[in-house]
Amino acid sequence: MVTKTSGKKKINVERQVRWNKVTNIGEQEVVPYRWTFMIINVPTEIERIRQRVYDYMEPVDEPRSLDEGLIEGSRGLHYDFFSFSTDKSRINNPGEIYGGRFLKDRDLIESDEVGLARYLEPILKGRK
Repeated sequence: MVTKTSGKKKINVERQVRWNKVTNIGEQEVVPYRWTFMIINVPTEIERIRQRVYDYMEPVDEPRSLDEGLIEGSRGLHYDFFSFSTDKSRINNPGEIYGGRFLKDRDLIESDEVGLARYLEPILKGRK
């Protein structure tokens, strides 16, 4: 939801972790699952959460930072998109990674910055 306060846009976005998984089926695939994550939080917490994701899902292969930045009007919240491959097929206890809003989102895919910006827009506007 976007609200106006004294001429500046204020965004009410909540801290959260969203994820999606793609299965790569093939005889040569050693690490058959490609995971994509989006974290919205303050930078120090993003680093901690990302490390918990990597620790929980290890062994992690081909980690890739996709996009990150400040969410304008959010009072210091940032977003971070990243992906990696692993042989882990599920997250049995999401509370070990993050105690807040932790959602599977089929629309979250490994993409370029433009695609990720389009994905993020409805979340920032409270429509997703």
